[in-house]
Formats: sequence, C-alpha cells, structure tokens
Amino acid sequence: MPKSPKFDLFEAICQELAVREPMIIPEDSIDDGLLEDLKLYYRETSDRRAFDRALADIRTHFKGKGSPLPFEFSADTNEFRVADREYITFISFASARRGVTAGAQEFEVQTLERLRRRLTGAIHRVGWPRNIHRTRREFEQYLGKLGFDRGCIEPTDRDGGFDILWMPPLGTVPLRPVISVQCKNSSFDERDANESVGRAYRTLQRHSHIRGHNHVLFVVFNDYIDERFVGRARGWAFVPLGLTDLGEVVTPVEGHVL
Repeated sequence: MPKSPKFDLFEAICQELAVREPMIIPEDSIDDGLLEDLKLYYRETSDRRAFDRALADIRTHFKGKGSPLPFEFSADTNEFRVADREYITFISFASARRGVTAGAQEFEVQTLERLRRRLTGAIHRVGWPRNIHRTRREFEQYLGKLGFDRGCIEPTDRDGGFDILWMPPLGTVPLRPVISVQCKNSSFDERDANESVGRAYRTLQRHSHIRGHNHVLFVVFNDYIDERFVGRARGWAFVPLGLTDLGEVVTPVEGHVL
C-alpha cells in the first residue's frame, strides 16, 4: 500500500530541517512530482491549496497519535523551525535507510529509544544480530530471567522471532506481561508481518506463565499507519504501528472514570 503523499512531504521537511534551520519552503520550490501527487491526492488545482491541506492533515494526524508536530510552521512566511530535534533526526534516518538491509539493526535500536519515550516498564531489544548473549544458550538463559521455559529457543533459531520485548510495570517475573514488538525496516507488508508474528507467538507460548493467553503483538513499520488501515486491519494477528507512533507523547497516561 503506497503511503499518502502528505507523508512524502513530511519526510522532505524533516530531512531538510535535520541539516539546516530555520528553513523557508515556498510551495513552488517543492519537487514537481511530489507537488503533482499532492494536487492529485487532494483534487486541487492550486499548488498552495494542496500544500496547505497536506500540512493541516499532518498536524491532525499527529494529534490523533497523541503527539505534537516536530516542527513549527508560519503560513505567512513559509518558515519552518525545529520543535523536536531528536525526532526529526530519527525521521531523517529512517526515511534514508528504509528497505536497506544493513539498516535493520539500527532501526530496531532507534525504535527502542523512541518507545522509551512513550512506554513505562522495561524494554528489551533482543533481535538478531546481538552484541551480547550471542549464543543460543546465553540468549535462552536471558529469556529465562524474563520467565521463559528452558528450551524456548529452537536449535536453529537465533532470536525466537523477537525483535523487542516490552514488559509493562505490572506484576513480578514470571507473573509479568510480555508484549512482542516486531520491527520492519520497510514499507508496510502484511505477509511479512504475519510470518514474523507467527514465530514470535510460537515462542511466547513457551513462557512459563502466559502460554495459552491471547497476546497483543505489535509490528512497527518504517512507514505510516493512518486512516487507510481502519477496517482493513480487522482480524489481523498484529497491531500495525508506524513512524508517527514513535513521536513525543503529550499526555503519558489518560484517566477516565465512568
């Protein structure tokens, strides 16, 4: 599923802001192909109208994710300024390395760092290749400290299908929830995600206290998950996440009393 051109614009802005700030981007300075895509997407004949609608949609998208825009924009001057330098640097990295095999490990590490800003508890990046606990025995012992059974890793398996394990701050090992977060340094691919979560689910069933339970498995893509996935994702074995799910969180915890 090709991403909306508004996210191509978002990435172009972040890539520019990653190297210089402030920055003025008149709509007529945008790549002609991208501008045409925006006009076609929004059914607009005006460059300015398509540009403004894309920026408004990006702002609305981030609000729905519970995050602020990582940049500030003046409609009067077309001037952009950085609001969140670290996140803009992350987007610049992710968009430049999308689909590059050599960037997969770093994408997992960067995703963990972004998740640390949104989650509480403990987050373990355990995917292959690893710098420590490289042997199957060492890795199995590490998982054992999280409540997994001996033999949870098969002889030919390097990571049990895991990339990141998130343990919310509830309970005590082994009576503590374990949530698998897969990382895909690629655009959205349902088949690839299903294969990954299948392996992770198998290994989760070898946890001493959560086997047989229903599990929530997340897959983070180097992509954008928006309203196009509503309805289509019904019945999937995983919850898809994208780069904008890794922005800074505005309200860490919401409380609702009925």
